[in-house]
Amino acid sequence: MTTRYLLIKHLSLGFGVLLKRENPDIGKIYFAESASVKTVILSHPYLSVAENINLSKFVSLGLYEGLFDQQTKIAAQEYLDNHIKDMHVSENECYGSIVDGHEHQFRITIDSNSFVNLSCTCNTNLPCKHLYAVFVAMKKLINPKANDERLVAPSSKGNEFKDALERFLYVRSADNLSLVSKLSSQLVNMDKVKAFIETLVPFYQRGQYKARVISDILAPLYFSNKNRENLISLEEEETNEQILLLLDEAGTYYQNTLCREYDRKGGDTKKANLYHILLTPDCDGLVSLLKHAEDNYNEERLASQVMVEYLKYQDLTIENIASLKDCYLFQINHHYYMNDLLNSPMKNRLSGYLLFFDELPLDENKIKQIPLEYFLKVAPYSDDKSHYIQIAHTYYDSLKEEDLPLLVELVIGICLQHEYIDERTIRLTIELAKRIPHGSFLMELVENNIRRPRKSKSN
Repeated sequence: MTTRYLLIKHLSLGFGVLLKRENPDIGKIYFAESASVKTVILSHPYLSVAENINLSKFVSLGLYEGLFDQQTKIAAQEYLDNHIKDMHVSENECYGSIVDGHEHQFRITIDSNSFVNLSCTCNTNLPCKHLYAVFVAMKKLINPKANDERLVAPSSKGNEFKDALERFLYVRSADNLSLVSKLSSQLVNMDKVKAFIETLVPFYQRGQYKARVISDILAPLYFSNKNRENLISLEEEETNEQILLLLDEAGTYYQNTLCREYDRKGGDTKKANLYHILLTPDCDGLVSLLKHAEDNYNEERLASQVMVEYLKYQDLTIENIASLKDCYLFQINHHYYMNDLLNSPMKNRLSGYLLFFDELPLDENKIKQIPLEYFLKVAPYSDDKSHYIQIAHTYYDSLKEEDLPLLVELVIGICLQHEYIDERTIRLTIELAKRIPHGSFLMELVENNIRRPRKSKSN
């Protein structure tokens, strides 16, 4: 049984779904923005058939909400967890099966005429509780962070991994580099590893997902020494045959395929090389990848993605920061990812603050938490060295003797970068010249870079 609903766009009321045609000229339309049903003249000049709307937009706007009554929504809650199988989502189509005693097939499409077509093989009248459960599952895939206002069953053990796995396996366009790096950062102990594997087994048992579970999810995690040791330990103590089979296949694929591909070094953008960079971690490999990809647009996008995933979860040394700031692709691309990076685990790391210091506003509270020597070490690689004068001047009394050469280098860099030298830099230079042998050359250097106003000629 198939039910069809027409998608409508009203100039002032937004997108809607034609629920019922009262007569040729009047219809009941559900509008998502106001979450209300209105009776509208279908020949209204502000009303037209919606164009260029895909399934993702249909779901994210909540247009499906008006198709289901409250009783159906409540009945659907028992199918929101572990009942939907083999769901496939593309731009204008979603299909799969859902278990309710028997296995029912469902399909949701939006055709070229802007009709949304709903079908389910259950015997109830459409739209049924199964389809509503599918829409809720799709909304979680499209926006995992969205607050779900409907009645949803409590999260069970391992669901922190389940959402990520479903999004990757069900949405065809998903990429596994971000998934692998995120999973690796979450597998912090044996309990987490066991919960993750238990969540992975049901996907492994489904024929069409089996290969991807092995090659694109579990086997790459073996590149991390920590993960590999935990997975091997789990295999030694586990008795569940399915888990043992899963781990054995993943370990074999890692050894026989991924390791060999990495050892051959067939190319900088080979997946095995990218996994190694993300999980080893290997900043030198990342720098090499960024430099290799400078002249190729497709490889540039891939290298930038690897850079972002690496920076989210790895702590950098001063040497790593210097190498990255020297990469052309980092210089031109990192601005696009600032929000993404600074809302990731990186925001709690000293290296993240130092790496993006030039783009961040000076915050005295943050500055006080970070040792001065770290700023002095990273200052030579800064795009605007004058930022560091405030810090150096504030904490000058706590400077160690071995820090003075770095401070001299900072002052020289400022003189080379700027024509105008401010009063704070001059005061710092005077104090510095007193503490180092033959420091008068610094005074001369600063003097030559001070821009003084011209004196007016007297008559």
